[in-house]
Amino acid sequence: MNNYNIEFVNEVDSTNSYLKNCVQKRGVASPYCVYAGSQTAGRGQRSRVWDSQPFDNILSSFLVDDFGQLSNLPQLNNSAALAIVDTLKEFKVDHVRVKWPNDVYVNSKKIAGILIENIVSQQEVKTAVVGIGVNVNQKHFNKFEATSVVNELGNKVSVIEFLQVLYNHFYSHIKKEGLTLSKSINEYLYKKGDMVTFDEGGKKQSYIVNQICLNGNLQVSAMGELIELEYHKVKWVK
Repeated sequence: MNNYNIEFVNEVDSTNSYLKNCVQKRGVASPYCVYAGSQTAGRGQRSRVWDSQPFDNILSSFLVDDFGQLSNLPQLNNSAALAIVDTLKEFKVDHVRVKWPNDVYVNSKKIAGILIENIVSQQEVKTAVVGIGVNVNQKHFNKFEATSVVNELGNKVSVIEFLQVLYNHFYSHIKKEGLTLSKSINEYLYKKGDMVTFDEGGKKQSYIVNQICLNGNLQVSAMGELIELEYHKVKWVK
């Protein structure tokens, strides 16, 4: 894929909000991507703030029209995560892992995150806005345990070139079957086979991480029993 339908803006509140507005006001259609140099209200999961120095990183949102049944939404998240993994690998970043449910880590530090917002009608995903943030040329992250491409490689890379590669991988992955995506995502699962502590409604529980299920849940095990954790009901502690 060499034709890029990318809109570049200097500053927005958030790329997800901006792209949703583009859909409503201008009727833009997929494939379509918005890249911002900076965000005044960048968001991560659970209302966290996405911290980014202006023009150093990927602050982007990708539009997907008519993705299909609501039950297929985990495929969208997997497509985004694998697009990040493949792009990082193409830029020679090693030790890339997908931390359930929507982060990408390198050497146990966060390098990217995903935030998906959908317009759903009659159990069908009519419009999906897939926000992807990747730390590219930012070196310092204050109190956050994070890393970046420049920190891993020792040299800066072109943010625009990185975005173009990411664009290609993302729109390629969303065409793939759910089972194919599921198999690939589990090859990169963070802490697979390790004991991890989760917070379940204020109660700490430790499990062995097994795999990400087709439905998006995380399969874990404890005392030989297989259990599925739902993202909105648990929080990864350590």
